[in-house]
Amino acid sequence: MRRRRKRKSSYKVILALGFVFVGFCLLGAFALSKAFLSEDKTAEKTTISSSTASTSTSTVQSEEKAEEVSWQKQDEPVRIPILMYHAIHDMDPSEAASANLIVSPSVFETHIKRLKEEGYYFLSPEEAYKALTENSLPSQKVVWLTFDDGNEDFYTQAYPILKKYGAKATNNVITSFVENGNAANLTLEQMQEMKQNGMSFQAHTVTHPDLSVQTPERQSSEMTGSKSFLDSNLSQDTIALAYPSGRYNDTTLQTAGQSYKLAVTTNEGLAEYSDGLLSLDRVRVLPSMTADDLLASMRAS
Repeated sequence: MRRRRKRKSSYKVILALGFVFVGFCLLGAFALSKAFLSEDKTAEKTTISSSTASTSTSTVQSEEKAEEVSWQKQDEPVRIPILMYHAIHDMDPSEAASANLIVSPSVFETHIKRLKEEGYYFLSPEEAYKALTENSLPSQKVVWLTFDDGNEDFYTQAYPILKKYGAKATNNVITSFVENGNAANLTLEQMQEMKQNGMSFQAHTVTHPDLSVQTPERQSSEMTGSKSFLDSNLSQDTIALAYPSGRYNDTTLQTAGQSYKLAVTTNEGLAEYSDGLLSLDRVRVLPSMTADDLLASMRAS
């Protein structure tokens, strides 16, 4: 009987110790899980904090960029040099008849590099409109780069240079050439890509006729057709027109005003509000122009 009691007592002790051991294990597991949860929450807070800080920094940077351009009212009437380029490539001898319309990429780069070094601000069409109608400027030195015809070399030759120097430019496109897929002209895909990087695309009519000798109906269809094509395919409000070969008459001016806010000519000079927003002068860029020549023409016009 004594042995059985001793054995029972031993079992009780072992059982008690077992319960104690299990209890310690449970307490340990609970403590560990609490620690992990705490770490997770800390990590989560850190991640949220980091994300918030990142978003905040990004917002601040965006706001700073937006605040970089400060427009100032001017005492004297604003005058804008609107540069007129056409093709940017090395001329082939067979192109001699169009020699004055072709600027080599190397010369073009000297122009853009110099304008950047001189501190010129490159205008978009909307900014040019704002400058002229509000008589205000984002900088004392401004320039609006325009290219006529929508040549494919704007994408292959001019665009890489413009991107390199952070310059904005506008190409006035003959829309039927784009719509028909002419190999020598820009494609919609190229235009959409460039638009994401500061380039803009405005109208140069549908087929590039001499508007001054067209009927009012033909003039209207040429102007409204080009705007409609650009508006729908580039998701924009096209506000500017370049007259083909710079030719226009009174009917052209009246018709242009029904679709556009601005129109540029080939008349030599700096653009002013007093010229009329639909008959703005430009500075023709010749292939022989050095960067010094270009700056001189922009100041003397």
